[in-house]
Amino acid sequence: MQNMMRLLLACALVACAGAALAGNEDLDQIRQAIRDSGAQWTAVETEIGSLPPEERKKMLGAIPEKEPAPGQKPVIQKNMPLIGNASRSSFDWRNYNGSNWMTSVKNQLQCGSCAAFASVGAVEGIIRVATGNPGMAIDLSEQHLFSCGGGNCISGWNLGGAMDYFRDYGVPDDACLPYTQSDSNCGSTCGDWQSRATRISSYTWVTNATADETALKNAIATRPIPCRMEVYEDFYNYGGGVYSYAWGNNQGGHFVVLVGWDDAQNCWICKNSWGGSWGESGYFRIARGQCVIGTWAPLPNYGAQPPTPTPSSPPPTGNATVQLQMPSSYFQPGDLFWANTVVSNTGSSLVNVKLFVVLDVYGQYWFWPYWQGYPPYYSWWEGNIDTGNWTWPVFDPFYWPNVGSSMSGIRFYSVITDSTVTQTRSNLATAEWGFGP
Repeated sequence: MQNMMRLLLACALVACAGAALAGNEDLDQIRQAIRDSGAQWTAVETEIGSLPPEERKKMLGAIPEKEPAPGQKPVIQKNMPLIGNASRSSFDWRNYNGSNWMTSVKNQLQCGSCAAFASVGAVEGIIRVATGNPGMAIDLSEQHLFSCGGGNCISGWNLGGAMDYFRDYGVPDDACLPYTQSDSNCGSTCGDWQSRATRISSYTWVTNATADETALKNAIATRPIPCRMEVYEDFYNYGGGVYSYAWGNNQGGHFVVLVGWDDAQNCWICKNSWGGSWGESGYFRIARGQCVIGTWAPLPNYGAQPPTPTPSSPPPTGNATVQLQMPSSYFQPGDLFWANTVVSNTGSSLVNVKLFVVLDVYGQYWFWPYWQGYPPYYSWWEGNIDTGNWTWPVFDPFYWPNVGSSMSGIRFYSVITDSTVTQTRSNLATAEWGFGP
């Protein structure tokens, strides 16, 4: 028996040495490829990089997203200019107004649960931003979201499914069902989980299959957001710097959290779910346009309440002034029409506020940017507005058609409120106009 144990131990040591040697050979090739390509990042030995190839793939788990419903419009318009914080040359939710708004880095281990970790990581940060409390103790259960939402450790999951579950059912705190890298223990969730669940009110897609820098910046400037990327073999050995592909085969899709950007380095800043010892303390920087980073990025909304469709004008509580711009107050066929909302903020930054633009046609209301009728639909722009002047295009320019009849007394309203829509942070701007044949 002792001889057998020695033999087994010797075989295990040889196997481990062989695996380490193979890992070192890969690392040498990665480093050479980085030098050859001129990439600006460092490859190091990592626990993930030393795993066998099939085990490393289990650290991913992004499956293709379902196409959004026909006609669904992004809440962050792609033709919108960079506004507020999005106009900065760099931004990072780990250091905004002197505080880190992100929660700790987690480790999904060898289970394709990245959709749950990216969703929870984003929503935890969003709640801190929405409440204005960067130190809020919040730790939601990735395990409940993954197991009860329909994730599978082998095949993975998608962000759309995770967002749907967050919206429809909510996710309890981590103590209710701690992480066990499983996909079949939903029934072990604590009995009172529903009373402990945190829900998002809604979500919409910022990007689909194509990343858009302006749309992503405008979204990230309001809150951290999850997104999709593709992982190549060299990424497992990322140790720091601005990652760009240098070596190896495509391993599959992965979901991460976008937390910022740096224009000087032409990169996005992301939170991963491979533990704090990987990368830059669990985070990484990646060059824009690499590995389809920023695709399939949903924008979760937290704590949204429907605004009243008949705005009132109590005294403003901030130093922001709203103005509505149009080229004229009356339009004939062939006239060029456009509309903007201009915000001038002479005070300190307005944090986590909502900008509403409402179209009133004889007591019927439509809310920008969706422009769907109220009730039941309402929408808004939400985020932080820095000191300065900012312009939101409400309508792209178009030439007024011959509509065959005339109307007057049509109004736009615009106002900034706090996140709960209970307190105004600006004046109420109005603009009246009409059109004729």
